[in-house]
Amino acid sequence: MSEEAKMDEKKEDKDKNAGLKKAVAFLTGVTLYQLPYLAISAGKFTLGRFKIPSSNLSLYINRMIIAYRVVSLIGIGSTTAYIQMGWPGKNELTSVLFWLYNFCFVLSLFVYCIGGELGYITAYYWTISLASLIFGLCYTTSVDIVAADVVCLLAAFPLTGVIISLYHILFLTIGEYFGIPNTNYWLVVVQMIIAILITGTNALLFTIAYWNKKDATGGDGGDPDPFMTAFAKAWSPILLITLGYGLQNAFYPGIAPYKLIGPNLGYWIDLTVLFTSAIPPLFILVLKEKEIGPNTSWSQTSGWHWSWLFFLVEIICATIFIWALHYPDWGLSQNVRSNAKLLGFLTVTYDGCVQFTRSIGTNGADMQGEPKKSNSAMNTFNSFTHSFAQVIFAFMGDGYMRIYSEHEDNRDGWPTKHYGNLRAFWFWTWNSTKMSYHILKTAFTTDLRSEVIGKKEFLFIVYADETDHSSQPPKVKNPTVMKIVHDI
Repeated sequence: MSEEAKMDEKKEDKDKNAGLKKAVAFLTGVTLYQLPYLAISAGKFTLGRFKIPSSNLSLYINRMIIAYRVVSLIGIGSTTAYIQMGWPGKNELTSVLFWLYNFCFVLSLFVYCIGGELGYITAYYWTISLASLIFGLCYTTSVDIVAADVVCLLAAFPLTGVIISLYHILFLTIGEYFGIPNTNYWLVVVQMIIAILITGTNALLFTIAYWNKKDATGGDGGDPDPFMTAFAKAWSPILLITLGYGLQNAFYPGIAPYKLIGPNLGYWIDLTVLFTSAIPPLFILVLKEKEIGPNTSWSQTSGWHWSWLFFLVEIICATIFIWALHYPDWGLSQNVRSNAKLLGFLTVTYDGCVQFTRSIGTNGADMQGEPKKSNSAMNTFNSFTHSFAQVIFAFMGDGYMRIYSEHEDNRDGWPTKHYGNLRAFWFWTWNSTKMSYHILKTAFTTDLRSEVIGKKEFLFIVYADETDHSSQPPKVKNPTVMKIVHDI
């Protein structure tokens, strides 16, 4: 074989390998986001399977969000330290983790299907928590490995939401048309089966593409700036994503839309958000491809500092949500709680601002040093800070929902009825913080059902007796066991 033919063959093999790695990067993004869309977005359907009243949907979703955020943060922190220490075997470790991630979905499907009428909601909760740990461990290493094809990875995140939204709509439509019984149950079962196939395929392709390959971090080189110098340059995009993206689950989806308008209409608003959440990151990707994106020095292109306006609009929407809960007699509040289109617009706007802060901050955090050089230390620090902020705000949101639920049916005895604005704000903030601290101490439960609905199960033995109607004591046999669930 001639030298020219050998070079052509090597080039062809390199192109094939590059194509495989791009496909793996995209599929990795789809794989990673299977878990939050199962645990959170499908919450309305899993609620029915475990016979939890729809009025408790907000608390149930908040518990799942907290478990997902806290445990995944532990995983993210662990692999962040692993990468910073420069230990070898990153590719092989990530391949094994993806196979474990696939197994978690198999286990979740098994737990979801067993348990009779009430099911094992706590066991399901713990399988989601286990999957969240593996998710966190996978997240940092996989993003670091496929960094050279990060555009494909970032494109997969929003598109996964669109695909799952289309699946929900299609399945519900087919179920209604053909009269499929227990549609909600089967929707989640099929979604889990699809997730198993996707995560298994990704684990296989990732292993083929990266096993026994030299560890390398994609990028254009490191930034020589020390950590504090680099942070002084990158504080704006890092703080933007920490506050903007971190605040997401304090209000969405527990308060807006579900608490404000109920689970039925709230689900369709939530479904709409899954579609619209794809717009901001794809828009930023287009700007990056045209080389006018936020992945440049903001000191030279200061216009990107105006991205803080997205955070301002996000805060305005959050304030309207709070007003709608606390001042139900106001005209705006009544419109928000009764008009699905208005609430949908506000929720989409809120989440859109969240996604813009995330996309802009993520792409800008590591690019504030030398031109066209990525600072991996800032990238890792940024991932940890916004993940940590999401956990804090998720706890705050859950604590607020619990305090609010204690008083929402007692308007005459409203705790801040005679308070001024600042004192009322302090009351709700302080009590939400105290409640969130209590929740943090009990973040993981062995009885999720009682935590969500405040009910406990008691076992009563009811005997069917047969007596001879004589003076002899009754003859007792064939006891019947009844499980009675009631409020306490």
